[in-house]
Amino acid sequence: MAFDSHQAGYIALAEFRYRIRHFLNASERAARSAALEPEQYQLLLAVRGMPRGQSPTIQALAERLQVRHNTVVERVDRLAKLGLVRRVRSRSDRRVVIVGLTARGNRVFEKLARMRLRELRQVGPELVAALGDVVKAARRLGTARRKN
Repeated sequence: MAFDSHQAGYIALAEFRYRIRHFLNASERAARSAALEPEQYQLLLAVRGMPRGQSPTIQALAERLQVRHNTVVERVDRLAKLGLVRRVRSRSDRRVVIVGLTARGNRVFEKLARMRLRELRQVGPELVAALGDVVKAARRLGTARRKN
């Protein structure tokens, strides 16, 4: 099999995916070490990391996590039972539920987030390099197609 630009692109894409999975697997282990399911940590992160100007509503969280509305409701229910999140009704629209972290939820989140950021400082350069290789390969393939 000849080594061509397509193969180089596949190798770059596979390496990038490997780097992402490596980081995500470490995040999942960290969440479990704090007695959380990885999806629960992701919800805490989505609440705390909501972009400025957006409220962490159930609908917004579903979009950020790329899951269904009822999935977010179930996760919020479980986290509320653990005392990590609370629900507050919007003042402007009582149908809208805004999710917030409790003091305990903030402590758990901060501990996990600090660990994840520390690891990202270590593996980040490899992840960025892998992404750069994918982008370069995609550009080469795009240029080669235009020439044909």
